[in-house]
Amino acid sequence: MSNPLLADGLPAFSKIRPEHALPAVEQRLAEYRDVIERIESLGGNVDYDNVVTAEALADNALANTWSSISHLHGVNNTPEWREAYKACLEPMTRFDTERGHNRKLWAAYRALAERDDFDQQEAALKATVEHELRDFHLSGVDLPEPDRQRFGEINMRLSELGNRFGNHVLDATEAYSETFDDVYLLAGLPDAELEMLAGMAREAGKTGWMANLSFPAFRAIITYADDRDLRERFHRAFATRASEIGPQGGRFDNGPVMREMLALRDEQAKLLGFEHHAAMRLSTRMADTAGEVESFLYDLADRAGPQARAQLEELNAFAAGLGAETPLAPWDIAYYSEKLREKKLGINESMLKPWFELQRVFDGLFTTAGDLFGLRFEADDSVDTWHEDVHFFKVLGKDGERLAGLYLDLYSRPRKSGGAWMDVCRARMKVSGVEQLPIAYLTCNFAPPADGRPSLLTHDDVVTIFHEFGHCLHHLLTRIDIPGVAGISGVEWDAVELPSQLMEGWAWEAESLNRYARHVETGEPLPARLLDGLKADQEFQGAMALVRQIEFALCDLTLHTRPGDDPVDIMREVHDRVAVLPMPEYNRFLMSFSHLFDGGYAAGYYSYLWAEQLARDAFELFREKGLFDAETGHRLAHEILEVGSSRPMQESWLAFRGREPALEPLLASYGIAA
Repeated sequence: MSNPLLADGLPAFSKIRPEHALPAVEQRLAEYRDVIERIESLGGNVDYDNVVTAEALADNALANTWSSISHLHGVNNTPEWREAYKACLEPMTRFDTERGHNRKLWAAYRALAERDDFDQQEAALKATVEHELRDFHLSGVDLPEPDRQRFGEINMRLSELGNRFGNHVLDATEAYSETFDDVYLLAGLPDAELEMLAGMAREAGKTGWMANLSFPAFRAIITYADDRDLRERFHRAFATRASEIGPQGGRFDNGPVMREMLALRDEQAKLLGFEHHAAMRLSTRMADTAGEVESFLYDLADRAGPQARAQLEELNAFAAGLGAETPLAPWDIAYYSEKLREKKLGINESMLKPWFELQRVFDGLFTTAGDLFGLRFEADDSVDTWHEDVHFFKVLGKDGERLAGLYLDLYSRPRKSGGAWMDVCRARMKVSGVEQLPIAYLTCNFAPPADGRPSLLTHDDVVTIFHEFGHCLHHLLTRIDIPGVAGISGVEWDAVELPSQLMEGWAWEAESLNRYARHVETGEPLPARLLDGLKADQEFQGAMALVRQIEFALCDLTLHTRPGDDPVDIMREVHDRVAVLPMPEYNRFLMSFSHLFDGGYAAGYYSYLWAEQLARDAFELFREKGLFDAETGHRLAHEILEVGSSRPMQESWLAFRGREPALEPLLASYGIAA
């Protein structure tokens, strides 16, 4: 018990070391196996407590330990933590396969489902048993022995390959960099971007300015650098990350990793009797078939395509007027789009930054959650964290009752995985006298404060914060007491983005922006002309953006319905069918597409657009009733956020909205007429 990963309560992050990881995992797995042995010994004498409750407690203990390990691996990917995480993956994956193939445990859950009183049980308990039976089948429990063994071998290999894919992307992102000793070489970059690159140089022990392939640095170069050759170099490096070509060609090549993963996924699906991996994954989604998803995506492409092509033509004409060579190359698109945005709308990302100081944005975010859901966020600096920049907040209800907790880790730093995400630290649990509040991580990679100046955000960053906070709310507000179906756990993958994309709405509306968009120096609110420009910006090149998302989703779906075809050929085939932006021959974005190969979105990238249809339609109700209408907020919480996966999302949606989702709000958000 001296191992901090085995202690009760919140993690003691300052005490956790990589060498604690494997012993803690092994002990938790041993404890869990003891619980399974006791269930096996029951024979037919099973009840809900000695099966569901017993497993919930054991699984929660393991999940708490693993959550700390995987989180530290993500936010502090040192060689030591990378090795510790890798060492734990093998026994974790082996146990997951072993449990999924345990026929006695499977029989215990079948016996519970066949009890006369099963239909009278509460929804969460019934859903837990039903999900377990479904997942046992999807784990291959009912396969004949040779196939079951092969299924388990594939699980082990896929776990190893997914971890390798993610490591390759991180390594490739940080391995390429350029240092600039004269600011003239970065002409065109706004002061805020220059300060960020100067900070990166300082962190690397260098003078001047430095940019690697992390997204904030890449975005600064590709959007603002006047030097076209510089933009081209960074585009080529970014688009060939972790591939066999480009400036790092072959060094972190994910091509073989990706191809093997696609083949293994297909093999697993066929072992279970599915046509392909996409069909297997869709068996647990709101969408039923790959054909249904394809129809949804191609319908959107047909609606958005003409307008997207017109927007690209407008951009080319504008750039030609500035003396650019047209048609524009991929490394010119963002650069001239930003100039066109400023000309048409009177705004640009740099111009807006002074109105989006990070702390004030979070104040606005917390106030919004307070008005809608009656929440209050109270900082607690006594809670141990993994870095001095991380802060913990108690989440309190209207009456001061403590409901949950939230860690905020907002700034980029070396060896921290890129992007933004929400993850579970602790799940809500109230079983057999054991109570645990839900705790979430909200992790971002914004530029840290520099030279005594606060961190300023782009509006895209603001949208990201609201998005990830929506995921947090889904976890923090749950009222379900069994962890496996509480919060985001078990929610259909194509519905889990609903709360996050819904919360984005409060990053665009003037009524909401006026609460927190204040100039960092003067405190003045966002002027009307900038508010109008920002609102217009939501639809600026919207059709082009929508078609890009459709391209990603169709590429993902096709990869997992035609696994024998060359992935790069599929990428180009889909691009040629629906895309409007140019794609150079060297493009290998699949090799760094972590969502698909290290992020759980395989055959599921369409979920962003599927859930966005729900989210945009849900936000229309707030437009009708009032952006801060507490009654509508209560209804959202009661019918969707609180219920977890204790019932299908289709039922939750109908309970909230009272009808099937409409497509028009989604199209309108991209500026496309229905």
